Amino acid sequence: MSKVTEDKIFYFAKKGPGNTAKTLAIALDCCRSRNVGTIVVASSTGETALSLCKLAGDSVDIVAVTYSAGSRYHEEVEKFDRNRQLLIGHGIKIVRGLHALSGVERGFEGKYESGLLPLNLVSDTLKLFSQGVKVCVEIGVMAAEHGFVSPDEEIVAIGGSGTGADTALVIKPAYARNFFETRIKAILCMPVG
Repeated sequence: MSKVTEDKIFYFAKKGPGNTAKTLAIALDCCRSRNVGTIVVASSTGETALSLCKLAGDSVDIVAVTYSAGSRYHEEVEKFDRNRQLLIGHGIKIVRGLHALSGVERGFEGKYESGLLPLNLVSDTLKLFSQGVKVCVEIGVMAAEHGFVSPDEEIVAIGGSGTGADTALVIKPAYARNFFETRIKAILCMPVG
């Protein structure tokens, strides 16, 4: 007989940074209850990762995933760069690189004015749940590609809808070449609005 568990999902009425503190608390509670040792967090400026570190102390490893250097979000890239040494000083690992669900395809999209690209389909399908669900899957793959997490382990991934955090998942990330082996194991919280 298979084991059945019952977990709660916390739903936020609206998306956005006002949910960050609750999302971080939910993620840390999950790490304690499921014995998860790593949180991968989307952090465009480094602030969300630093907030998580302040709450977590040394109870979990933290991997901060940020925009690539060539991102159109120049202000966020510059602010992250200003926070970089502070993040490293707190033992936070940093992933900066092509986004797993866009990357080079964005160049094709811009040049040929085509929106029907495989990664757009994957991205938009995950966004049916929420922007944060897409971000959580994406940053999990990016952290695996950088060797900071293994496809053999469960991690908690934290994402959001622009700034701050409003979504947390338990996932087993895959490498990009095996993307469809990624498994969402639990939704911890997400916005419904």
